[in-house]
Amino acid sequence: MKHAIILSLATGLVLASCSSNEKKIISVEKKVIYKKLDPVQANRKLAIEVSGMTCEHACGGSIRMALKETGAVDRVSYDFEAGRKTNTAYITFDKSKISADKIASIIETINEKQFTTGKSSSTDLAGETKSSSPSTTVVSETKSTKINVEVPEADWEMPNIFEFFSHLVN
Repeated sequence: MKHAIILSLATGLVLASCSSNEKKIISVEKKVIYKKLDPVQANRKLAIEVSGMTCEHACGGSIRMALKETGAVDRVSYDFEAGRKTNTAYITFDKSKISADKIASIIETINEKQFTTGKSSSTDLAGETKSSSPSTTVVSETKSTKINVEVPEADWEMPNIFEFFSHLVN
């Protein structure tokens, strides 16, 4: 019984020493940064067979995003038909920045190797100098918002344990 009383007293003293009526002001800053993508000067078009696509929107979107991240691919479009085993992806790219073999290897690593590539053919874009489409150019911009938040410390106080135990002992 004595050990329980001493343990309770020690716990109460520790908790009582932690209470305070001070308020702290926390400053939260949120930054949104958009990076500007350099325009891609597409000079080559690749037609490549892709197996493993179940839909144009999700599967095609994941391929498109992975290829655009290289900074060397301008456009990705598909000849997609639901239920067809092999679909064709048409990719315009800058041959000085990426090769057709590299594009194929990137496609084959997406979504835990969901896609496989087959026959491919590559042609020059004769006389065309394509710049990046408006969807690939992002305006460089930084937004910063500062918010001050008042956070109150614990307002409660531990009851007087000595009075509580004095009633039990008497």
